[in-house]
Amino acid sequence: MSFKLVNELRKNGQLREAYEMAMEDLNQAPNDPWAARALFWTLHDMAHNELNRGYVDEAGVLADRMKQLMLLLGEEEIEDEETKRLPERAMARLVRHMQPFYADVKAAYREARTGATIAPYDYVVQLITNGQLAEPLHERAGWIIWLHLWHQQQRIPCLEARQALSHYLSLTGVESPSLLHSRIVFIAIRLSKRFPRDFDFAKFLDIWGETNFMPEDWERNERKKGRPGQFPSVVEQAIAQYIAFKKQSKELEYSEEFIALLDKAVERYPDKPELKRYLSLALAQRGDKERALQLHRELAQTVDKFFVWHEIANMFTHDLDMKTSALCYTLSLRTPENFTCDIHRQLGWELAREGNMPAALCELETYRLTRERCGWPRSWRYEQLRKRIPADTVAAPNNRQLYIDRSQLIINWVYADMPQQPAVVVARFRDKMNRDVARVALPGGKALFVKPTKLPDSKYLQVRVKEDENGRLTLLTAVSAERNNVVPAFRDSVTGDIKILQGQGGKRYGFCEGCFVPGQLLQGVADGDTITILTEMQPDGRRRATAII
Repeated sequence: MSFKLVNELRKNGQLREAYEMAMEDLNQAPNDPWAARALFWTLHDMAHNELNRGYVDEAGVLADRMKQLMLLLGEEEIEDEETKRLPERAMARLVRHMQPFYADVKAAYREARTGATIAPYDYVVQLITNGQLAEPLHERAGWIIWLHLWHQQQRIPCLEARQALSHYLSLTGVESPSLLHSRIVFIAIRLSKRFPRDFDFAKFLDIWGETNFMPEDWERNERKKGRPGQFPSVVEQAIAQYIAFKKQSKELEYSEEFIALLDKAVERYPDKPELKRYLSLALAQRGDKERALQLHRELAQTVDKFFVWHEIANMFTHDLDMKTSALCYTLSLRTPENFTCDIHRQLGWELAREGNMPAALCELETYRLTRERCGWPRSWRYEQLRKRIPADTVAAPNNRQLYIDRSQLIINWVYADMPQQPAVVVARFRDKMNRDVARVALPGGKALFVKPTKLPDSKYLQVRVKEDENGRLTLLTAVSAERNNVVPAFRDSVTGDIKILQGQGGKRYGFCEGCFVPGQLLQGVADGDTITILTEMQPDGRRRATAII
């Protein structure tokens, strides 16, 4: 086998001798991949020689023989991927060289790389428009278009930018996915931010193809040293721009390809709950209410915002009680009325449907006053509903208690999968702001303060609570429970007879099973009563009562 010798002759410019030796080797061993490789690279150099002399047809004949040899190269024996692709790349390069306008497009590309992109861009656009640009030159033309958009992005008019991207999308010879394809979508994102109203990024992305993102497009980049956080990935930015245009154009229908991309992004970026929200809304728009409700249910457990609960209410078109409950909880959250104005009208309609006219009129009056204060006209729906309420109806003073009472249905549904834990209401008092407050103790020494109106009329409870990143607890649900089912969970509790004493100044205190009980806990307790107390260890090793349960 003379593979090395053939290569030496070829590199020395002795192509005829290399060709004859390679042909002799291949005739002797027709299936030998090394003989095929030697002849392939010899024909490659011969074809370029013909092109340099201007003989394109002769080079084409040699290229056809090279294509036949590619089936015999035995690439499975080569482990290195780059080495495997060398013949394919060489073949593509040769085919490009054979195309009309190749030299001019190459020169235009070199000029565009210097930053002078206007003339090269105009040249390739003319070729594209006239149908003169052969497919093997599409990728090089695509790079010229990208360079033009990249260098001119702050100056280029919107119409010209859209036309440039349209020319790019017409190039059928651009590999996808590819680095060029990813850079095009990135510059399109930038342009859509510059022209938010006139650039239809959603349409562009659907044509570009949501499945064409490279693995690198999903990666986030770290910020500069000393600055926490990460820059959003190209995929995240593309999704945000797609949704932004749909929202401002009020076209809420997403393509199937975009929904599939959004579904994948929800799994990839669990720290971006807004992606789950948009996916849920898209599914609801398409009629998949069951999955949409499940996604919004998961979302509401972590994002306690009024718009999330309002969107849940709008999804419950088949269950009006759940819809009303969700509207009530939405209005129980602290939100400026100008954001919840229409929700008041919506709840008023549901309450009127139930026959609760005073509460419905209260909601309508809140709606009317808010619209007047903001200088907004009233909806025709308001007028229609106002006519359904009898003229002699007296509006309820407010619906705050109704919100609390009716909210429990939707709250229990949202948090049904979260475990309950026992709790005890250990104190009810008025704080410094003269507001009613209840202190609820949990096993393990934790406690939270809540409005008594959020609690049932019971001292012993089963509750669901949520803890934020700062350790602050929020009450989610609370139901009455039996004392015997709650007290055993408090392992630091002590049960016994109280011995009450009186100190100087008439202050009372007591002891129960050796634990000190402060006087403020003894209200309503008589000497000798059997009580159960929660205790905590003092620095001196003695235990002190913190609550009587």
